[in-house]
Amino acid sequence: MKEQPKTVWANFGFGLMGRLASQAFSFVIVVYLARVLGPADYGDLSWALAVVSYFNLLANFGLHTVGTREIARDQTNCQESANQILSLRVWLAILSYVLLILYGYFLVSNLRLLYLLLLYGLTLLSSSWFLDWFFVGMEDMKSLTIANMLGSLLSGLFTFLLVKDVNDIYFIPAVSFAGSVLACLYLLNLYRKNHSVCLSLNFGSFFKWLRLSVPFAFTGLLSQVYGNMDMLLIGYFAGSEEVGYYSVAYKIVFVLSGIIGIYSQSTWPVMIRLFENNKQELGAFLKQNLHSMLYFMLPIVTGGTLLGGNIIEAFFGERYMPAAVPFILLLYYVFLMAISITLANLLLATKKDKVYLSTLTLGALVNVLANLVLIPAWRATGAAVAMVITELVIVVFLLSKANSLHKGEWIDSKFLFAVAASNGVMAMGIAGSMKWLQVHVGIEILLGAILYIGVSWPFCVK
Repeated sequence: MKEQPKTVWANFGFGLMGRLASQAFSFVIVVYLARVLGPADYGDLSWALAVVSYFNLLANFGLHTVGTREIARDQTNCQESANQILSLRVWLAILSYVLLILYGYFLVSNLRLLYLLLLYGLTLLSSSWFLDWFFVGMEDMKSLTIANMLGSLLSGLFTFLLVKDVNDIYFIPAVSFAGSVLACLYLLNLYRKNHSVCLSLNFGSFFKWLRLSVPFAFTGLLSQVYGNMDMLLIGYFAGSEEVGYYSVAYKIVFVLSGIIGIYSQSTWPVMIRLFENNKQELGAFLKQNLHSMLYFMLPIVTGGTLLGGNIIEAFFGERYMPAAVPFILLLYYVFLMAISITLANLLLATKKDKVYLSTLTLGALVNVLANLVLIPAWRATGAAVAMVITELVIVVFLLSKANSLHKGEWIDSKFLFAVAASNGVMAMGIAGSMKWLQVHVGIEILLGAILYIGVSWPFCVK
């Protein structure tokens, strides 16, 4: 077991480094585009992305998860499986883009939205060649990190060069596609150094992989419903400007969820191997993951609650202040998501796919109902409240199911007390700086981080 944490933290380190770099750059781009386009036009852009994400469900069809698990289980004899999965993803992506064209032609009357859909839809084709699932299964987060950074840098650079006002809005999806292509080419080149690429149209193998991926495709649909339906419903009930406010709040939170996702990607293959070979160590590894999530997320939620309005105003300007309350609420959603994704990884690693499917079904139903009730009344804020309610239900449900898999202590009480106390010291420091120092929000964030790490480090980090 001693080598497991080293592998996880090495992969997490590479993943985190790349994600922080690419997300920091992406966040700068989001701020730039939000200020250049304004809430309504930025809302149109976000709406188009949300629609394309549903067509991506067919293009992926759960094969990312199936592929990762297949490669992680047999890292030495995986070329045939990898090529079959890649081939299937390419054909599904072509089908998805054709369906997107038909959807836009018959159902989208706004020409600008139609063009945005078709341009963003090109990423369906490029993403089918993105071998991230293969490199995650091989536990090679370094290569994946470099690929993501290259793609982000290219798309970001050309966004700054080409997008000067709302008339340049079509360049945004075009450069996003270019960045996606570069990231795909980088990983594909690495793959070809040790494996051959052989696309096929083998219906027998396709049906085999589709049968395995159906549960994950369905869970992907359910995840998409409760993770993205809010954007579409806000557009329907409240208009593009409110979509812009919510999208800005969500983009900040997306950076945090991306970091959590990187850590989750790093730990899931290890959970799979521990379940297969060393079940006694799985409980300790789960506990370590929960500690990491709590240590990372508790101060972010506390600091964000105190500084949410200042953060929105500092980055996006006063006209985006309606995004402040949704942003603060979404921080609580991400905190709960950090816990639920850890428990979900445990279920998937222990082959409890049906329980995972039940979890997402419940979450999707709760989210749709909550959105339909809350968005017409509270618009973007209602959507954020719906996300919190949904994730809370999911956490409670997952805990009830995971109890049978882990009989030991979930969280060390001394660790929890140390984190909570450090969090309290940080909160008092931030509140004091807001009242008496009145410095820039970036200084307040830095002060809070120093206080939290300084107080907690001797007690929480081993």
